[in-house]
Amino acid sequence: MPRVTLLAFLAALAAIAAMSRPRPTPPVVAANRPVRLAVVVVFDQMRGDYVDRWRPLFGPNGFRRIQTDGAWFANCYYPYASTSTGPGHSAILSGATLDKTGIINNEWYDRKAAAQVYCAGSDRYEFVPSPKVFPAAAPSSTAPKPDETARKPKSVGNPDRMLAETVADVLKREHPKSKVFGLSLKDRSAILPTGKRPDGAYWFNGQFTTSTYYTDALPRWVEEFNKSGLAERWYGKTWNRLRPGLDYEAYSGPDDVKGESATNGRTTTFPHKMTGGKDKLQKEYYDALANSPMGNELLLAFAKACIRAESLGADDEPDLLVVSFSSNDLIGHTFGPDSQEVLDVTLRSDAIVADLLTHLDRVVGPGRYSMAITADHGICPLPEVAARTIPAAADATRVSSVKLVAGAESFLRTKFGKPVGPDEKVEDLADEAKSSKGKAGLWIESIPAPWVYLNTRQIEAKGLDRNTVAKELAEWLKKQPGVQEAYTAKEIASATEPAEQLRLVQRSFHPDRAGDVYIVLKPYHLIGDPLKSKGTSHGTPHDYDRHVPLLVYGPGIATGRFAEPVTPQHTTTVTAWMLGLAPPTDAFVGLPKSLQAR
Repeated sequence: MPRVTLLAFLAALAAIAAMSRPRPTPPVVAANRPVRLAVVVVFDQMRGDYVDRWRPLFGPNGFRRIQTDGAWFANCYYPYASTSTGPGHSAILSGATLDKTGIINNEWYDRKAAAQVYCAGSDRYEFVPSPKVFPAAAPSSTAPKPDETARKPKSVGNPDRMLAETVADVLKREHPKSKVFGLSLKDRSAILPTGKRPDGAYWFNGQFTTSTYYTDALPRWVEEFNKSGLAERWYGKTWNRLRPGLDYEAYSGPDDVKGESATNGRTTTFPHKMTGGKDKLQKEYYDALANSPMGNELLLAFAKACIRAESLGADDEPDLLVVSFSSNDLIGHTFGPDSQEVLDVTLRSDAIVADLLTHLDRVVGPGRYSMAITADHGICPLPEVAARTIPAAADATRVSSVKLVAGAESFLRTKFGKPVGPDEKVEDLADEAKSSKGKAGLWIESIPAPWVYLNTRQIEAKGLDRNTVAKELAEWLKKQPGVQEAYTAKEIASATEPAEQLRLVQRSFHPDRAGDVYIVLKPYHLIGDPLKSKGTSHGTPHDYDRHVPLLVYGPGIATGRFAEPVTPQHTTTVTAWMLGLAPPTDAFVGLPKSLQAR
């Protein structure tokens, strides 16, 4: 919808919004052209209920500013099943589902390559600059064996596997002089939303880096930032609660609960040391930094440096900036969504939003920028917490991946006979980074959850039908503890009027990349060793994984909280609208009705 047709509509919306505001707000510039800068902020793993549950604790200038002076969509759910970081970031600015983006998970099995492949990387390119090198640690009896550390090829960031265009691609096509940047601690989070031709995509591996897909040398401002020592400023310090006078337990839960993970040289309780468990600066410190709110603070400083150095929003060519804060996800995986650590990083995220809005007001100007805030996925509670706090989750547990895989292989041998070829360790397939490469004597070739890839060579050698084998395996899986459902690829592809869950799985299915059987665990169940696994994860079609916030701020936006059902893909259409662009080709939603003329 061209911007020239929206002028009267935007003015009317602004007038209606002004009359209905509950309190006075600073004046905004009339939206008589596209915004100069569209900013998309992603908080990795921020579940949709956080901005409601903890709203009384927020300051006036962060999330609450947008909740009051922008549009707050509380009923925002991903419309697909594979709720992981790569898929989410492929969807947010393409407006598409995974059957179109092709990013069916963070990793999947490539039958032609007989190897796991990464959604946003390959060995075709090199890092820019070269990764930091640290002195080798002393040998340890518990150190990984050489074959375990070298089992994957080098994966260097690039968008080659992204199949759908994004708002960034449309912007660069319509406005070649516009600038597009993607920034994150994670490579996939910077890469996938910004399409094929951004001006820069940067991520963190001890320093901010990119790849030769984008450039052969870092811009001076990135080099200067890396040399500034800001990333090292927290070494030897501690992560304490942001608000020590607040009763964190009343708003989240106890500081130490069963199921939390102790990582990066830290315990499961406050305060957390920022050394990575080392007595001098090593790679482990940077891991600890990312797994703390200070990782978000570092990224905020980098984003502000980018806005200044690249003069984003400074001229009439509209620009796009994507900033994806990864620390929320790393903390959530470690401590769970009901932890004091997740509450703390959410309070600090509120302060980050306030800081970024203030910076944009000063540098770009009110009414000349827009901001959309969302997340790439939600998160499952720790099963140990869910079992004692949620009546419907009394049976929540961790499902042994080793037992499930070994049981599946044993069933197939009983049903169809011993496979051709040498015996292999079935247990190795429980490690998602391994596979039988189609040559060993196994019925299962690879099992990167939630997909099971059958060994097609074995099936052909036995003269069997692949769909028949898949159907038998799916029926067996449905009867296993912790498994809610299992769908075959044929069932997924051919269903014309599927039930809701199968429809979610369909939107996660790409025929050239998907496996033969898709497994859905019961709600509040996780794959892992019941005796050893800690922390939590996501990636299912259950509501706690699909529910995320969507907050939209900018000129002409209707204000208030809206119950209208939306998806994170609405970020695409709102951002395109703000930039005066048509949505990308595969965007399957229009503007939210709440933002259309009334």
